[in-house]
Amino acid sequence: MHGAHACAARGIPLRHGMRLTAQDLYNYTKCAHRVYLDANGDPAEKSEVSSFVKLLWEMGLQKELEHLGTLAGTPIEDLKALSLQAAAERTDALMRAGAPLIYQGVLRINHLLGRPDLLVRRDDHDSSLGAFYYEAVDIKAGRGWEEREGSKPKFKRHYALQIMFYRDLLARVQGYAPPLGRIINIDSETEEFPCADFEADYASSLREVEKLVAANETSEPVLSSVCGQCEWYRKCRRWVEDTRDPTGLFFVGKQKFALKERGLATIDAIAEMDVKRYLRGPEKIPGLGEKSLERMKRRAQVMLAGKPEIRPGFVFPQAEEEIYFDIEDDPTQGLVYFYGMVLQDGNGRDEFMFLQADGPEEEENTVRLFWEFIRAHPRAVFYVYSHKERSTLRALMERYQLDPAVFEQYCGQELDLYKFVVDHSDWPTYSYGIKQIARQVGFSWRDPDPSGANSIAWYNDYLKDTSRKELMQRILEYNEDDCRAMIAIKRYFERNA
Repeated sequence: MHGAHACAARGIPLRHGMRLTAQDLYNYTKCAHRVYLDANGDPAEKSEVSSFVKLLWEMGLQKELEHLGTLAGTPIEDLKALSLQAAAERTDALMRAGAPLIYQGVLRINHLLGRPDLLVRRDDHDSSLGAFYYEAVDIKAGRGWEEREGSKPKFKRHYALQIMFYRDLLARVQGYAPPLGRIINIDSETEEFPCADFEADYASSLREVEKLVAANETSEPVLSSVCGQCEWYRKCRRWVEDTRDPTGLFFVGKQKFALKERGLATIDAIAEMDVKRYLRGPEKIPGLGEKSLERMKRRAQVMLAGKPEIRPGFVFPQAEEEIYFDIEDDPTQGLVYFYGMVLQDGNGRDEFMFLQADGPEEEENTVRLFWEFIRAHPRAVFYVYSHKERSTLRALMERYQLDPAVFEQYCGQELDLYKFVVDHSDWPTYSYGIKQIARQVGFSWRDPDPSGANSIAWYNDYLKDTSRKELMQRILEYNEDDCRAMIAIKRYFERNA
């Protein structure tokens, strides 16, 4: 038995009928309050599941079925149609009988309930079941290991904690926990990670999740850019606005808990704080220096005033041509399917151009055409609103061995308006994303529900039926509006310089 298993075994009593699942561990890595609300919130306050989340569910199921189709010749016990009780009893019987592969089995130990995609029998170590043991493997519509620029690869924590949860349950059943955790990724490849790397994290995370599910520990919202797809988002945002919570300020996030410990419990208190008081001595706020606190105070004052503050000292580059550029991509498939550009120049030109991939097989040809577009505009400024365009183009360059000189040319011409907004202004909103900032300056989208996540859902619906041209038209209009939102933001800066 491993340390994580021993710590988890103590547990916290839950109300009758309540259970803790691997999904709770997954959600905990994103938002602790989500775990609390899922267990203790009023379901009537939840919003409808978004089209993008439904797409993820569908893609996950499709990926599972595709992988099962590759296992011809392996006897598969399929338990997905069974109730939890029936599946738990059947899983136990199958494991004791040494079944080679169990799909959608159920592991239940007291209040802990796990339903891994696969339970795979391994014969390289004994267990209390016999001369074999079981390993839980999940099938993911993504990749486990991720590389970030300037840092070494890391295995995704939200995937790892789910596998660690199943491993914990299996260790209690069979008395053995293997040293490696595994997933099947979107490319049908097996990825593995050392469980020792996550044992301490898993043990502490499980304890916290148990407290949240049992309501032994209360929780509060922490607004961030990932909240929009959550069913509890509207409830959380109302709470933040009604309580004047510090997380209603841009870039406060989880730092709000340290602020509250020092009595800075509202935006109003932050707007009036004496910064020097919190820089040293017993009231010093860990991790926040004078510059950060001054910026936080100014943002609080802007929030209370209800209008943006544009700071002087910036100059936009002079260029023959301005290109407002936005990419639409589906990270679940690693696919870039749309490039939109609004071209403007001093002669009155204002033209929207685009390149689209009608399917994954057209991605390479589409990016090669965009490479030629860059090459043909050496004296333009490319305005974007995030680092995504640059990192996406770099990945495509490496994938298709594109000319690096063209990429370097693009990098020298790019201006990230998001960074510009952060560096030169403050706004009365918790997010400085393009939707929030452009609406502050009076811009509106034609689509009633514009978002990059919805664009992905529309594109996947289009791939199922390419006769539905209205879906590509919706993507086109949404992308053009994103580009024109950048123009509106830049013009606002120019007027208020």
